[in-house]
This record gives sequence, C-alpha cells and structure tokens, in this order.
Amino acid sequence: MHEESSYLQWSPQVARLENSPADPFPYLQEDCEFFDTIAIDPSNTNGQNAFDVDVLTHCHESLLHQESGNLAAIQEELMEENSLSDLLLAGAEAVDAGDSSLASVVFSKLDHLLHATSENAATSSFDRLAYHFAQGLQSRMSGACSPCYPPEPVQSGTMSVLQMVQELSPFIKFTHFTANQAILDATTGNMDVHVIDFNLGEGVQWPSLMSDLARQGGKSFHLTAIITDADYGDDTHHTARHLAEFAESLDLPFQYSSLCIHSKEDLEEFSRNCKGQVVVSCDTTNLCYKLRNKLRMLLHGCVKKLQPTSVVIIEEELFRIGKEVSLSQASFVEIFFEALHHFTMVFESLACCFSSGNNRVCLRLVEKGMVGPKIQDFVGQYGSVTLDAPPPKDLEGFMSCELSARNIAQARMLVGLFNRSFGVGHEKGRLQLCWKSRPLISVSVWTPL
Repeated sequence: MHEESSYLQWSPQVARLENSPADPFPYLQEDCEFFDTIAIDPSNTNGQNAFDVDVLTHCHESLLHQESGNLAAIQEELMEENSLSDLLLAGAEAVDAGDSSLASVVFSKLDHLLHATSENAATSSFDRLAYHFAQGLQSRMSGACSPCYPPEPVQSGTMSVLQMVQELSPFIKFTHFTANQAILDATTGNMDVHVIDFNLGEGVQWPSLMSDLARQGGKSFHLTAIITDADYGDDTHHTARHLAEFAESLDLPFQYSSLCIHSKEDLEEFSRNCKGQVVVSCDTTNLCYKLRNKLRMLLHGCVKKLQPTSVVIIEEELFRIGKEVSLSQASFVEIFFEALHHFTMVFESLACCFSSGNNRVCLRLVEKGMVGPKIQDFVGQYGSVTLDAPPPKDLEGFMSCELSARNIAQARMLVGLFNRSFGVGHEKGRLQLCWKSRPLISVSVWTPL
C-alpha cells in the first residue's frame, strides 16, 4: 500500500512504484507513516463526549408535537430551562412559527448558557455545536441568510482543515477509495478512461485513481471538469497543473479539459464532441446548500444527455438523493432535529479520531473551519433554493448498481483501522460510512436502465 499524494490518497490496490520520479504533491508519505498516523486504539474513547441520543429523542417528542398555539405557553418554562437541546428545538419551533418574541427569549437563554459553557474546560462536543445551531437559527430568523460555507481556509502550520480530516479520520479516504474502485470496476477493459468531474475543487480524489491506472499499464486518463460558478470555483488551472505533473511522474498519459456550462447549447456541443464511454463523478460533500442543490439539478440534466456508463455520487447522508426529497415534506422543526442528530454524530466521531492531546487543537480548527460553518449554512439556508422543478427522488433513467465484493472488502478494511464504533453500511448501489450504526456519508453507483 502506498500514500499517493499530499492529500493522503492511499490506495490499497497499489503497491509503491519503484524508482518513480518525485511526487509533485508535497506531502508524499510511506505506508508505515500512514498506518502510524491513522491507526487508533479501538478501546480509546477519550474525548468522544458522546451526546445521549435519548435526550434528543425525548426533546423531539416533547417539542415537535406541541400545537403552534402553545408556543407562547412554554416561554415561562424556558426561563428555567437549562438543557441546550431543549432550547435549540424550542428555538426551531419559534423560528418556524415566525414568533420573534419567543425566539428572542430562547436566543437570550441560549447565549447565556453558551457563554457559561465556553468558560468550562470540560465543554462537551454538543455544547460547542450548539453555538453553531443557535447562530444558524438567528440568521434564519433575521433573514440574513447568506451562504457561509465553505469559509476561508483554516490552517495549523502547513496543514489545512481538509488535510487534518484526511490524516486522522476515515471520512475522505472512505469516499474517495470507494468511488475510485467503482470507477475502476466500471472501466474494466477500457484503455482510455474518461471521467467527468462535477466538483473538481483541489482534485484530491484523482492521484489515487491515477496510480491504479498506471499500475495496470497501457491506460490513459482524461479528466473533464464541469465549471458552474466562477465566483465559487477554485483556480482549476492550478489543480490541473499539479495533476498533470503527478501523471507525468507515473508515466501515465493524461489529458485535462474543462466545460463551463452557461446554457443547454454548451452541453449539447460537448455531448456531440465527447467520444467514447464516460464516467460521471459528483462529490457534493464540500458544497454550500444552495450550490449543492443547483449542482444536483445540473447533474440530472447532464446524465440524461450524456448517458454515461456509470455515475458515482458522494453525499452526506443528510442530503443524499431520496432522503432530502422525503425531508422536504417535513416541517422545519423535524428537519432541524434530523440535522441536530446528524451533525452531533459527525462531530462525535471526529472527536474520537482527534482524541489524543496533540490533536485536540486540530479538532477545534475542524469545528471552526468545517463542521460549524456547515451547520450554520444548512440551518440558515434550508428551503431557500428556488428550482424550476422539484428534485427527483432518484437519478432518473438510471438504476442503482451493486458494488463489487472487492470494493466492499476495501471499505471494511479501511474503516477497521479506526475506532470500532465506525462501521460500513451496505445496500444495493450504496456504501455508507457509519458511526454507531448511523450512516453519515455514502457513495452510490448508478448505471443506465
């Protein structure tokens, strides 16, 4: 096994290429360093600060089913309430009802409790997350709903928050290795592999796949980046240059192209000029709420036109195809409760991975630079996207495709390196990274009907 890049694109399929040129990605590491970095004692639960799910369930049942006319009646009780979870759900009720008076009381109490807990060295994971949920609610109530994710990059020394998460948790490795193996399975026998990436970003997924292709010998790799928002997108030229340098170090024939879609004509022209079979890849996990929904609608239109051999989608469980459509029928309070549970489990699992003393500072940076902004963005923005048509429940014209036994085994092997509370959920066409049996993030594979 070999660490392929600065982003720790470890690939269990690939042995280190002997006498290969220097890796242009600056943080290349050997396998032993990878295992030393991520192997976590399964018995170590320090720093988890597990949030009792029963508390959430109790709050959910006691608050979600109150009649809207009773909102004012609980105002006096809130003045004596000391539970952050109760207050957050009461705040969601007030915001949903548009009751600014009750919301003001709730936010004042939350501010008081959060200030008290911030001065306590034993502050739990949930206490820290509560601040971001409260900020999201206040933003939603005030109408100051501007996208706040992704934020400015947060770094510790030479490492970004993204690299910290890759170093110490299974989240990014799980999704990228699972997606890449699905692409390899879909292109077996193809000498020219063409992937259309709907969210290239820094391109951290592709060095691992490129190493796999180079190992097979005689293959070429063509990567097309779909550009949809010039204001949001990173400098793809920088990413393309690094990928080209990495491909050259592997002696892998590589071609990069980009497509900026402004109208249907752009897509039709690309479809006419696109030769051979293509695979579509779409990772929505690092996108703000509004852009994720717009990208998903674009994805549906593109796959209908291009008819790729396979579509691979990486999603957070809270926002995955199908689930979000069912949530759209629920009240904001029910959606808020679901988000409360989801992000609590996400952060609890990260707290476990970052539990050693040296890594606790990194956990705060991850909270500040990734988890917190995601929470504020979702709570403040949910339901604010206006689409021409409602999103479909599935990828229309495609069906979920069974993942290979090798892919499933690879995912289980990777997750087994971390705390035993992590697991792999498997259903047709989908692999899920789970924490205490709750799915957090998933990779799904789709093929034409």
